Amino acid sequence: FLLRCPTLACPMVGIFHDFNFRYYFTGSPTFPTAYYDMLCQETPVWLARSTPVVSTHFMAGELSKFYPEHAQHVEVVHLAAMSVVSKIPEGEDRRIVTEDLGIQKDYILYPTNPSAHKNVGPLLSAISLLRGMGHDVCLVLTGPGMERMNGHACGIGVELGFGEQDVFGLGYVSNMQMDALIQRASVVVSTSLYEAGNGPGIDAWARGVPVAMSNIPAFVEHLEVQGVRAAVFDPRSPRDIADQIHQILADPARAKTEAIASQQALSRFTWRETAEKYLAVFDKALEGVGRG
Repeated sequence: FLLRCPTLACPMVGIFHDFNFRYYFTGSPTFPTAYYDMLCQETPVWLARSTPVVSTHFMAGELSKFYPEHAQHVEVVHLAAMSVVSKIPEGEDRRIVTEDLGIQKDYILYPTNPSAHKNVGPLLSAISLLRGMGHDVCLVLTGPGMERMNGHACGIGVELGFGEQDVFGLGYVSNMQMDALIQRASVVVSTSLYEAGNGPGIDAWARGVPVAMSNIPAFVEHLEVQGVRAAVFDPRSPRDIADQIHQILADPARAKTEAIASQQALSRFTWRETAEKYLAVFDKALEGVGRG
């Protein structure tokens, strides 16, 4: 994103994360007009000069949809877990979460940002519904821009700085804090509408933590390709989000069993395997197969 394609004498391989600039979701557009214009101008240039690599079959389909003239060259390389997993001792992770970050209750975690496609609004309404179901949990939001989201969840969002706080916007946190938050979460959730893959989910599965997520193609692909398990919901429906999270909270033993099974399934996908697939793409490019 937002790089002009260089003219090089050697073959090029380009990693195309997603094509969210080709959509309007709601609220403020994802990119300002100048950035959008640059993306529209430069993306076809990158595609013409490089062998494109994407991380899911869904994103390969997106590339084919928007840029059919380049569809035959796309390579799919699935990713292993995106964080190096080292278990934080139980007492230390509790101290980080409760003392350093001030989260005293059980919580649902969504690492995110305020972009429209992250779709935080229905989750806020779902927290209000879960409270009505008898679940005394809070929602923790991390990521740049989320530090303003502190207050009481209601049917239409968050009552900022009002009522009993059950939404904690922590903003950008350290790696250690992020790992501790994932490790101690009751559920890691993503209500996103459009992604290349479920980053929060992969980090949670790698730590044996239950996941609830949108039924979007890139997320469902994890279940099909990597064999992980998750509660899946309609991201536009606060009721469905609440119902699926309720299933996890109401039966934590079953949820933990499925999370551990997901951890074991994901462990079969290593960065060595991912690297070998990238090396195969580089070899093809150097041999003049595809782009060059």
